[in-house]
Amino acid sequence: MAQPSKVGPVILTIFALPFLGGGLFFICAQIVSSQNFKPADLALGITFGSFFVLIGAGLIFASIKGYGLLKKQVALQDANPLSPWLWRADWASRRAESANKKSYITAWIAATFVNLITAPFMLGKIPELLRQHDPRVFILLGFCAFGAILTINAIRATIRHERFGNSYFEFDPLPISPGRRMTGRIQLRFETPAVHGIDLRLSCVRRIVTGSGKSRAVSNATFWQADKNVPSTAIEPGPLGRAIPVEFELPTDGLITDHRNPDDQILWLLHAQADVPGVDYSDDFELPVFRTADSPQPASDFSLQATPGSSSSFGFAAEKSLDADSGAVAQPERTKVVVTMHDGGTEFYFPPLRTPSRALLLLVVSLVFTGAVYALLHNRVPLLFTAVFALGDLLVIFGFSHVAFGSARIFAGNGEIQSRSGLLGFGALRRIPFSEVASILPVASLPQGGSSDNSIYAIRMVTESGQKFTLADEISSRQEARWIVSQLETLAGLKLDTHVQVNLPLGLQAQPAQPRTPQTGVRVQTNGSAWVALAVFGAMVLAFFAMQEKWTAVNRSVRANNSRPAAARRTRPVPPRVFSGPLTDGDVDRLLVSPAQAQAEELFERAIGHDPRALEVFDQQVDGWVGRINQTDRTAQFLQRAQFSEDLRVRLAHAGLSLALQGFHENEQAANSLLTRASTDPKHRAWAVYCLGMLAGRGVDYARIHKVLLDYARNDKNPEVRQWAVEGLRFLAKDEVLDELFMSFTQDPSMNVRDRAGCNIADCGIFTRKQRMRMVPKLIDLAAQLGNSTPGTSAQMRNWCFMALREITDQNLPADADTWSRWYAEHGAEKMAEFERIEWWQVRGDE
Repeated sequence: MAQPSKVGPVILTIFALPFLGGGLFFICAQIVSSQNFKPADLALGITFGSFFVLIGAGLIFASIKGYGLLKKQVALQDANPLSPWLWRADWASRRAESANKKSYITAWIAATFVNLITAPFMLGKIPELLRQHDPRVFILLGFCAFGAILTINAIRATIRHERFGNSYFEFDPLPISPGRRMTGRIQLRFETPAVHGIDLRLSCVRRIVTGSGKSRAVSNATFWQADKNVPSTAIEPGPLGRAIPVEFELPTDGLITDHRNPDDQILWLLHAQADVPGVDYSDDFELPVFRTADSPQPASDFSLQATPGSSSSFGFAAEKSLDADSGAVAQPERTKVVVTMHDGGTEFYFPPLRTPSRALLLLVVSLVFTGAVYALLHNRVPLLFTAVFALGDLLVIFGFSHVAFGSARIFAGNGEIQSRSGLLGFGALRRIPFSEVASILPVASLPQGGSSDNSIYAIRMVTESGQKFTLADEISSRQEARWIVSQLETLAGLKLDTHVQVNLPLGLQAQPAQPRTPQTGVRVQTNGSAWVALAVFGAMVLAFFAMQEKWTAVNRSVRANNSRPAAARRTRPVPPRVFSGPLTDGDVDRLLVSPAQAQAEELFERAIGHDPRALEVFDQQVDGWVGRINQTDRTAQFLQRAQFSEDLRVRLAHAGLSLALQGFHENEQAANSLLTRASTDPKHRAWAVYCLGMLAGRGVDYARIHKVLLDYARNDKNPEVRQWAVEGLRFLAKDEVLDELFMSFTQDPSMNVRDRAGCNIADCGIFTRKQRMRMVPKLIDLAAQLGNSTPGTSAQMRNWCFMALREITDQNLPADADTWSRWYAEHGAEKMAEFERIEWWQVRGDE
C-alpha cells in the first residue's frame, strides 16, 4: 500500500518547535522574574507567551493528525481503486456529514487566537490612550472589536450546534448518478417551527483556487442549480428527532465529482437553510455524484459553445452552465426586482440596497481605511504612502455607494430595450432596438471562500455589433437573474437561453476536463516546499489574521465503515447510569408510580444491561406508554445501543419502544392502520412497511403481515419501499424468512436492496446464530458461482458474501470460496453445535 510522504509533517513539526519552545521559555522567564513586574504586566507577558505556545502546539498537532488522516485516505483509495464514492467513510455508508459539523470548534479557535492577540492592547495600550484622551484609541478599539465579533460568532455557532445537533444527509442511491433522481433525508434535531419551510439548494460547483500564500483565493463557479422549498408539514420523524425529505432530478449532462486537482475541483453541494426563531438553521453537504456503467449517458459531451457575448475578454475566460440550466425559469417566490407594466411594455426596477450584507461589509472596510488614513495623516508618514491608502479608501467608498445606493431600471417594449442605472437612479438613458440585440445573459461574479456559493449576478446585453452593456447588477439570487433574462428574451423575441456565464481568471480553461475512466487517486501535495509554505502561511494567518476560520485543512473525523445500516447518531452524549444491582421488587414498585417517561428510560436502560426482570417488566408496561412518552436524547441514545445488542431480547425491546414512540399499540388495530397507510399513501409506504415488520416481530398478526411484507419486498416498483420491506422482514425471526431475504439478496434489481438483505442475513434483526449458520452453504455456493461469472456487480456481491460469512461464523478467512468450503466441511458441524449450546438470545453484537 502506498504511503504519504513524511517530509511535510517533519518539516512542519521542525518549523513549529521554535514557536513552542520560545513561548514556553518566555512564560518561564516571566514567572521566574515575576517580582520585577506588576500583576497586569505579568498577565500580559504570560498571555503573549501562551499565544506562541498555542501556535507551536497547534502546528505539531496538525502535522500528526494530518498525516494520520492522509494514511487513512490512501488506504481507502487502495481498497477501492475504481469506486471513488467509497473513498470517504461517510459516503460509503450512504451519508454525507455536515460541512459545518466542526465549525463551532473552528470558530472558538479563531476567537481565542484573535483575543490573545488583542488582549495586550485591551489591557495595556487602550487604557493609556483613554487616560490621554487620544483619538487613536478608536483605531485600536476597532481592531480589538474583531475579537468580540469572532466570540459572538463562536457563541452563535455553538448554539446552532447544540440546537440542531450533528446533522447528516442520508441519501438512497450510491453513487448518485447524473440523469437519475436523488432522494434522501437530512437527519437532525429540529424542534422549532419553520413557518416558511426549509429551503434546499442542490448545485454543481467548480471550486477554483488561485494564487498562493497570503494571496491564495478560493472561488466557486456554479454550473447548475436547483432550488426547492420543503414545507414544515413534510418533515418526518427521524433517528435524531426530525428528517427533512430531499428529492432532486439531476441533469443527464451533469458533471461528476472530481477531486483530482485540489486547485480545480467539481463538487456537488446540497445547501439547506430555514428561517426560525433565534439562530437560523443552515447546513451544507458534499455529495458523491459519479457515473457508473448503467448511468444514463449525455446526448453529447459537455461543451461550452461560443455565443454572442460569451467570447472572452482580457484576462478572463467565459464559462457557461450546463444545458439542463438553459430552459424556462419559474418566477421565484421572493424577488428583489419590482416588475410593472405600463406604456405598452414591462419595466424591471432594481431598488437600492439589494445586497445589504455586501453593503455592510464595504462600510466596515471603508471605516477601517478611513481610520488608517487619519492615523497616517497625523503621524508624519511619507505623503506617497498616505496617498496610496487614501486612493484605496476612495475606491472602497465608491464601491459602498454603488452597492448601497445604486439602482437600475430596464424597460422592454415598443420595439426597444431602455436602461438607466446609477446612484439613486440617476444615469444616462440607453435605448437599444430589439433588432440590434444579439443576446441577453445572466453573468455571475466569481465569489471567494466558503463551501456555499455567494455569487452576485448581473444582467448583460450584447448587441449585434459586439458591444456589451450591463443593464443591472447586484442581484443575489441566481434563479431571479435567470428569470429576468427569460422575461427580457421573451419580450425581445430572442431565443430562450438562460445559461449563466461566469468570468474565469486568465489561465483557467473554460471547460473543465472530466475523467473518461474511473478516478485512480487524488493528488496530495506533500512535498517539503509546499509544507513549508503552508506552515509560514498558517503562522502568519494565526498571528495576524486569525479570523480566517477555514485554516484547518482537514477537520472531519474518519469513521470506519461496516456492513450494518446507518445507525442513529448520538444527538447529545448522555452518561449511562450505574445501577447497584438487578431490578428488585422495590424498584418495580417505585417505577410503577413514576411518570411514564421515567419508567421507559430506566427499564429500557436496565434491559440493555441484560437484566431479565427489567425485560419482563418492560414487556408488561410498554403498550401502556403509547402517547405518554417522547423521543429524548436519552431514548435516542438507548435505541442506538439496543439496535445492535448482543441480546435478541433487547433488540425486540428496541422494536417495542420504537413502536410506542411512534404511537402504535401492539394490537390488530395498529396493524390495520399501518396496512391501510401502506396501501394508500405511497409517500409513507416505506415507513409503514418497516413499522409493520416491528409489529409482527412483537407477535402481532404475524401471518398476514409476513405475506404483505413479502409482496412489497418482491413486487413493489419503488426500490426504497422494497428496501424497507426487507428491513421489516428482519424482525420476523423464522427460517423461511432468511430464505426470502436470500432471494432478495440475489435477485433484486437494486444493489441497495441487496446490500440491506445481505446485512439482515448476516448480523441484523432477530435471527438466532443457529438460524444464520444454516445460510453458510448457500453463501459459499453463491460466492463460488459469482467468482466464475463476468465482472461487474459480481465483485460487489462476492465481497458481501464473504463479509456475511465472516459475521455469521466469526471466522476471518480469505475471500476465497474454496477456502470457505473446506472450512465448512471440516468445522461447520462443530460451529453449529457451538451455536446450539448457547442461549437462543445470544448473538453477535456491540454490548
